[in-house]
Amino acid sequence: MRDNRALEAFTDQVARRLPGTWEPMLADVSRSAALTEVYEQLWDLGITQWALLEFVNDRLGMLRDSQGRELVVLPRPLRPGRYLIAPLVPTGTDPGTVEDLTPFGVSVSGSPARAAETARRRLLPRLDYALLLAEERGLYPGPPADDGHRRVRAATARTSLPTGTAPAVVFSAGPLRPATPHSGRGRVLAP
Repeated sequence: MRDNRALEAFTDQVARRLPGTWEPMLADVSRSAALTEVYEQLWDLGITQWALLEFVNDRLGMLRDSQGRELVVLPRPLRPGRYLIAPLVPTGTDPGTVEDLTPFGVSVSGSPARAAETARRRLLPRLDYALLLAEERGLYPGPPADDGHRRVRAATARTSLPTGTAPAVVFSAGPLRPATPHSGRGRVLAP
């Protein structure tokens, strides 16, 4: 059994440092049904999936923001003082339909400030992009309080641009169509 007070304090401090408003809480996963529910919603095919399957945790940290994004926080096995933060598939979305869009979780330092910065820089842009693609495919209905600007925010999410550099804005034009050959000239016209 791990120290749940340390996990609760870490989750709370990370939530205060992430951009936007995140609600921290602890989830009781001591019953196998509760752990299975979290495991089925986990949007990570890497180390976090392994950690949930192979190691015992009776509590998990949970973070939820106003857009409906959810993250799970747990101590990293075999690495004292480190944690794992991974996204959950949005509520109402079938996990099997978005498996190919998996944004994967991150291993973070035990310092809440560094952990929040790692999640902000590496995890949240990947999560926003995966949600954007799922929304375009019609697999995810979008955030509950969509203000019309989420697509631009997701498309302009910065990962590690130098200060003062403007990010490139990418707008989706919808699904790509195959090129159509132009008869008699050996050229292919763009869609």
